[in-house]
Amino acid sequence: METNQNYEELKDGAKSVLQVVTSNNLYYGILLLIVMIVSVKLIDLVFLPFRKARKETILMSFIKACLKAFVIITLGIRILSLSEAMSGFASQILMSSSLIVVVLGFVFQEGLSNIVHGFILSIFKPFSIGDRVHILVDGMDIIGYIQTIDLRNTVIRNAINSSHVIVPNAKMDLCVIENTFFSKDQDHFSTSFVDFCITYDSDLEKTIALTQELVLEDPAVQRLRKEKQMTDPVPIIVTDLGPNGVSIRTVVQTLTAEEGIGSCSDIRRAMVRRFSEEKDVLFAYPHMSVVAGTGQGMPRPERYEQ
Repeated sequence: METNQNYEELKDGAKSVLQVVTSNNLYYGILLLIVMIVSVKLIDLVFLPFRKARKETILMSFIKACLKAFVIITLGIRILSLSEAMSGFASQILMSSSLIVVVLGFVFQEGLSNIVHGFILSIFKPFSIGDRVHILVDGMDIIGYIQTIDLRNTVIRNAINSSHVIVPNAKMDLCVIENTFFSKDQDHFSTSFVDFCITYDSDLEKTIALTQELVLEDPAVQRLRKEKQMTDPVPIIVTDLGPNGVSIRTVVQTLTAEEGIGSCSDIRRAMVRRFSEEKDVLFAYPHMSVVAGTGQGMPRPERYEQ
């Protein structure tokens, strides 16, 4: 009984406080501002698990941006309407619907275009969050990973220097997009090559076996093969029988192109160190043999003395 009485007192007190707040425009505006900030934070929290699990799609990212914009615009207009000056101005504007269309069309032309193109991108999905894309926008060559898309922009993390490139949705929709991860039915990985040349006196089969071993020891290669459950041997092909020796190409497969650059560098260093320990595996390089002396039927070289 006492608990119910305390509950009723607490309920009545909350109603009293709410009446005081809503009766004063200043307090009511502050309350609406707090509600707007909390609502935006709650929207971020709702979509946060999908982002952490890397399951956020561009459609979800666009919907999140739409929800946040709806909350901000709705409560923002409500807060501004609490002012008598703004309320009178809004009532005069609302009396002319044609004027609203003209003003909004002129002021928000670029913004509305980006919203429409953002909606098109989220529906037709030429890319997803985390995809590696290559685009050309306003003469700027961009290679990077899709981070997020909102009402106005698409954010790309540059693969070269990790900077964030913000591209308007209208330009993103109209440009040509090279998407490395577009087909979801295929395994996605990056392929790089390590080319080198050995002498004809070297043991070719031993060279291939050593190279495969060095490639499989690379951490990035191991990570890809474990994730994709790859058991095939490392592809190594003989590309040419040149004047200097046997040309060999090693295929290095990693999850990303950036990892492939580092892996190829590490593998080349390991090859130089490992091949130097083997007597029957030698790198080939352009060289010239010079034989001193005279041959039969050849004129004796003249000697010059100073």
